[in-house]
Amino acid sequence: MAPRPSDSGSTSDAAFNPTLLSGFTIAVIGHRRRHHLADLLARHGARIVSVQGVRAVQQPDTDALRRTTTTCLDTPIDDVVLSSAAGVRAWFRAAPDPDRLLATLRSARLLAADARTADALRAGGLHHAHSTAAATTDELYRYLLTHRPGGRRIAAQLDTPEHAEHCQSLRLHGADVVEIPTYVTESPNDVVGVRRVLELMSRRQLDAVAWLDPVAAAHILRFATDHGRLPAVVAQLGAHIPAVCRGPLAAAVLRLHDVEPATPPMPFDQETAALLARSVLDRAVRVTVGGRALEVRGHAVLLDGRLYPVQQGPVEVLRALATEPGKLLSSADIRRLVPGLTDVDDHAIEMTVSRLRRAVPDLELVHTVIKRGYRLAV
Repeated sequence: MAPRPSDSGSTSDAAFNPTLLSGFTIAVIGHRRRHHLADLLARHGARIVSVQGVRAVQQPDTDALRRTTTTCLDTPIDDVVLSSAAGVRAWFRAAPDPDRLLATLRSARLLAADARTADALRAGGLHHAHSTAAATTDELYRYLLTHRPGGRRIAAQLDTPEHAEHCQSLRLHGADVVEIPTYVTESPNDVVGVRRVLELMSRRQLDAVAWLDPVAAAHILRFATDHGRLPAVVAQLGAHIPAVCRGPLAAAVLRLHDVEPATPPMPFDQETAALLARSVLDRAVRVTVGGRALEVRGHAVLLDGRLYPVQQGPVEVLRALATEPGKLLSSADIRRLVPGLTDVDDHAIEMTVSRLRRAVPDLELVHTVIKRGYRLAV
């Protein structure tokens, strides 16, 4: 007999470092206004921009639900993943042949996300449901993915578009998965938030973007297309702003626009957070200035372990100077290298350098070579 899900334990969050991601700004795009991944990253010190790219509404398309249920019943099922009590009840109501559905479920291993979902199954006459200690749908999929799902037929009741990423990962591991969606998607209420994140992307004012599901990703990029922002967004994603997709379906959406994203080995919060952390930390610029360790982050400077917040323009100038320590950059060079300073005059650049010096007062960061430009004081 296969081990019960509860035997697998749960994956706890790694030990937290509240300053690990300080100075970085990460956008998290999904179907929720605030995703657990955003909280996970924030606890490590990141500044978060949360965007609801699409809304998941628990009002299933009854005709689609009946069709997928019929497909589900065509062949015996090994495992059934049940994400919510409301989803279970919606599935039972929409079933074209409730007795046949119950018979199929009785012969399968039932994996319930939490106690309420298990109670809904018992109310329908199904008394043998397993769950994980963490009581989350993610942990059910983690259990299946780590216990050789190849060759098994799995029915998955989906509450959100995010769960489709889990199903696709099971398929990539050899499982035959039938999706039972008990939700529909609608456009987000917060159009201002969508506009804002696109503006931040196009101006290179984010250090990474997390794309959590394919529907939200497609909607954001379609909105960018409709409002003439897609070229500017695509020019920054991947090349200058790491794009991290939780799973292969969202990644495929970005590839349609010639953006090559990174994906974690498994489509879960911990793995996605770890990949985001590596992505932003790997892009930080590290140099030694006056015998002291300097690290340039998205909107801050780390000097011998002490964090100094720095405005966008000054930190981008410092990044350009630190990329080639000691090299003299003219005002024209800085205009070419720093997107936000493309159209400013030499005086504005001089003022930006002055703000940089004030932001990090413990060190003479930048030397001015009169009438020639600026260089890092290595």
